[in-house]
Parts: sequence; structure tokens; C-alpha cells
Amino acid sequence: MPSPIGPLPQPLTSVALLTTLALLIGPSSAPVAAQELAPDTILTPPGGPTIALFQAGAAEVVSLRVSIPLQEAVEEAGAGQVLRIQARDRMETLARRVGAEVEVQRTPRTMVYRVSGAVEDLDFLGWILREGLSPPDPNRFESALREARTDLERRLETPEGALALRLLNALSPGAAPLQGSQGSLDRMDHGRLSAVWARSHVRSEARVVAAGRIETPVLLSVLTDLGLPDEGPSPQLAGGGSTGQSLGSPEVIRYWVADGYPLGGASLGTGLVAARLLAGMVRDAPGDYEASVEIWEIGTRRALVLSGAAYPRSRTALSNRLSGLVGEALEQVSPGQVAEAVASLEAEVRTSVQRPTGLAEFVGAAWDRNGDPSAADAFLRELRSVDRDQVEALLRELAGQSPQRQELEP
Repeated sequence: MPSPIGPLPQPLTSVALLTTLALLIGPSSAPVAAQELAPDTILTPPGGPTIALFQAGAAEVVSLRVSIPLQEAVEEAGAGQVLRIQARDRMETLARRVGAEVEVQRTPRTMVYRVSGAVEDLDFLGWILREGLSPPDPNRFESALREARTDLERRLETPEGALALRLLNALSPGAAPLQGSQGSLDRMDHGRLSAVWARSHVRSEARVVAAGRIETPVLLSVLTDLGLPDEGPSPQLAGGGSTGQSLGSPEVIRYWVADGYPLGGASLGTGLVAARLLAGMVRDAPGDYEASVEIWEIGTRRALVLSGAAYPRSRTALSNRLSGLVGEALEQVSPGQVAEAVASLEAEVRTSVQRPTGLAEFVGAAWDRNGDPSAADAFLRELRSVDRDQVEALLRELAGQSPQRQELEP
């Protein structure tokens, strides 16, 4: 019986929805919550930020998520990772004082700063966010850059990381990997990092999701001043250049393969349902290999990725399995299978948003993708509307493609 190998550690970080839902192949037994995912209040103080308030969860807990749109030129690739490392360190130092949870992420579209803790510590949580959002510190630049380099080197030393980078290059040639490249990190200095921060971290561009039972005036007093400037320099990106990236040459004892299918104009809901069906087929079919199904987000586009690993004796079986998986699904897909996949995906969403942290992340990620604070609610409506005809049309489109295939040989 095959077992999932887990998501390839992409050179970009997928939105939580994509990395979580596309890989969970078993139905959920958790109860479905009654509430929808539209914000209770949208606040737009002069000059920003835009704040979406969800009066949800336990009265004692609050989660605050701030996202800042950020795009990097090729020669700046990895700047977001260095900003992330510095911000994480600053936020964690403060969070330990009150037992708060913090996280900083670099997604394909944004920088995300999140803090969760007790409502009674709301003012302190706001301070933690302001520290995370503050300009990069020149005294911490070298240590953060070393960590970013180490993370990249470790990634390239693994078969999963090297395979993911090769597939990214095939799907989007010349794209700036969010983890950075050896060349771009070698070119990075504090001045370049500060310029990336200054053009992106502007108060009017910030989006805030607040999940918790908080009075509006109190929330405004905490979040209106995030320590961000009213305006930044021109958002124009630096000129293009080479990534200067090695594709890595890890030593492998197994055969590794990944097929990437661009998803084109398919809706996110349809793509996730198709991925769920394919993952179920991988789970249920016998085979002496490991395989995985996931959805990648590459900039504003998505791709369905089928990947696996096998010892030499099972190489042909794995290769043939991945090559024939989409066609097999096209022949087998039924209205009942689609309905079951839709129901299990929705149940997983409902479970994830029971806690303020999960609610803030899910809603914020949808907002970042669509530019609408009500996008998470729209996604659920879209997901419920997915039917067999839509999934079949997507599978037929994919079956007519020649996927981008990348391999690592033992």
C-alpha cells in the first residue's frame, strides 16, 4: 500500500489552504460549524490598514494576522526570507513574556505576521506585531542571511528539495524562488533588504484579520498604528537577472519523479476536489512505492503536482502509475465521489476555523489570493457548487497535456 511522502518542500511556500487541503485524503468526522466566513465588521481607518473582524471563538483568546503584499525581482529573491527570520526572532523574544504564539510566513504573494494569545494581553500582542513589522535591523542582517543560506543549502541537499526546484524551473522558467537562490543571497546586503521592506511595508497596503471577541474601539486603538509609514518609495521592482541557482545534486538511493500540470483557469475548489480524488486513488492502489498529490501556488498561478519515490525494482511501476493517474480518474469519476470529496473538504475547513488562529489564517489566506476580505466565504460557496461535470472537464484538460516531468536517478 503506498504511503504519502508528504509535500515536496517547494522553493516557494504555498498558502495554508493549498498545502493542507490538497493532501488530506481521508474524510473528516468533525462536526460542521454553522457560521459562515464573512467578517462581522470591516474597518477602514484613514490611511489604513483594512481590518476584518470576526467575533468568534472563546472569549479569552484572540488571533491577529497581518499580511503585506510583497513581490521580489529575481535578483532580490530571498529578501522575504531574511525579513521573515528577523521578524520571527523579534516577535518570539516578546511572545515568551506572555505565552503568546507567533508565526511569520513568506507566501507567494505576501509577508504574513501572526500573533495569538489572551485577550487581556491585547495591547502587548499589538506591540509584538509592531516589532515584527518594523524595518530590518542592520545588526541582525548577517545572522539572518546565514540562516537563509543554511535553509537553502539543506533544501538542495535533499532529493525532495532538489526535485521541487527543478520542477519549479520547468513550470515557471526564470521565476524568483521564494527561498532565494545562491546567487541572489550572495548579492543580498542590508541596503537591498531595506529597499524591499520600504516599498512593501506601507500602512495602506496592510490587511488585518482579527479573530476573537473584541470591542471595535479597543481593536482600533491597538491596530491603527502598526508602526508602518503612510507611504513608501516607488513599488517598481529591480531589473531582471539570473537566479544564479544550482539545481542541487543530492545523493539518492531511490528513483524520484514529479509531474507538474498547470491548472490554467480552473477554480480553486475544482482543483482541490480533483486533487482529493487523485490522492484517494494513490492511497487505495497497491504498489511498492510512495506517492503524493498536491497543489502548488506559483505566483498567481497554480499547478497540480504528482510525485513519488521508489527503489529501482519499482521504478517502472511508479512512473507508469503517475503517468496514467489522471486518465484513470477521468474514467472513474462519479457524482458520488465528487460529492464526498466536497463534503470532506468543507468539513476540514470548518474544523480548521474553530480556533481563532485557524480562522485568521484561512480567512487571511483567501483575502490575500482574491483581494477581498469576504473571499473565504465565497470560496466555501464555490466549493459547494463543484460537481462532476466541472471535475471531469478539468481532468480531461489535464489528460490532454504533457506534464512537466522531472526525475532524480539513483
